[in-house]
Amino acid sequence: MAHQLFLIHEGVQTELTPIVGQITWSDSVEELGQRLDFTLPIASGTPYIKFSIAPSDIITLINDGKVVFMGYIFEMIFTERTREITCFDPLFYLNKSRVTKQFKGDKTATACVKELLAPFKIPTARIADMKTKIKKIYNEQTYSEILNDILYQARREIGEDYRFQMENGKLVIDRQNAFLLDVSVKLAANSGKFDLLEFISNPQRTVSITEMRNSIVITKDDQVYTSTADAGSVGKYGLLQETIAFDGNTLSDAKRQALSALRELNRVNEEATFDILGHDEVRSGRVLKVSEGKTGIIGQFIITSTNHTLVNRIHKVNITLKRY
Repeated sequence: MAHQLFLIHEGVQTELTPIVGQITWSDSVEELGQRLDFTLPIASGTPYIKFSIAPSDIITLINDGKVVFMGYIFEMIFTERTREITCFDPLFYLNKSRVTKQFKGDKTATACVKELLAPFKIPTARIADMKTKIKKIYNEQTYSEILNDILYQARREIGEDYRFQMENGKLVIDRQNAFLLDVSVKLAANSGKFDLLEFISNPQRTVSITEMRNSIVITKDDQVYTSTADAGSVGKYGLLQETIAFDGNTLSDAKRQALSALRELNRVNEEATFDILGHDEVRSGRVLKVSEGKTGIIGQFIITSTNHTLVNRIHKVNITLKRY
C-alpha cells in the first residue's frame, strides 16, 4: 500500500493524502523524536476537501497498516500558494521541557526513566531492565538531557548503548543490538524480496582519529582516582586523553567505568552517508549491515541521522552512519 497522511482536528479525522505535496521526515541520535514536514495548497485550491487545521492537531503517517509517524502540529507557515506544516512526535516535548531533579542512588535507571516519563503520558511498548543505580542532581536540564545521561551511565556500566525509539506509535527503550535492520522489500505481492542496500547511490566515507581517546583518567573530589590506557594505541596515534568525574563509591566501579570508556572511545571513527530507496524502518539508532565496495562502507553501522522524502509516491532516504 502507499503512504497515507491523516489529520485529526477536534476529534474529526480527514485524509490529506489526495492533496498533500512533498512529505519529509527525519530524525537524529542527537535529539529524541522524529520531525515531519508537509505542504498543502491554500484552502481555495482544495474545494473538494473541506477541513480545519491548527497547531496541536494530530498528524499520522501510515503505510501498510503501520504507523510511520504520529505527532502534533507545532508550526504552520502561510504563503500565497501553500501552507507549510511542521510536526514533531511526542518525544519532542522531552527536548523542550526543563526540570530540576535529584536521584539519591536508591533507584535503578529503569525506575528513574519511568519516573521522568510519567508526566508526559507517552504510549510505551517496552523499557529495558537497566539495573544501574542513579545518584545525581540535575539542575534546570531538559528531560531529554537527563534521560540521555541516565542511559549513558547504564552504558558505561555494561558497555553497550541504549536507544529511544517510537515504534508504531509507541515508545521503545532497548539495548542497541535490538535494533538490527533488514531493509529488504517486496516489489509486488507475488515477487521475492529486494535488498535496497544493493543499490546505494552517492556513497561517502570518512575515517578520522580526532575523537579517539586512548587514555582514560577517572577523578573523584578533584583528585585522580584511577586510570587506564592502551599503550599500543598511544604509541601508534599519540596520547589522546579523556578525564571523567566519578560519582560512585568503590574503586572497582571506577575501574570498570574506565575500561568501559576506553572500549568505547579508543577507536578510529568511521562515518558514512549514502542514499537508497525509502524504507519506513530506516531510523536513527538502528543498525545496518552494509557492503559498499567503492568507498569501503563494509560491516555493521549505526544510523546517526535520516532524511526521508516522499514525492508522487516515490520514497527515498538519505542516511548518515558511523561504525558500530
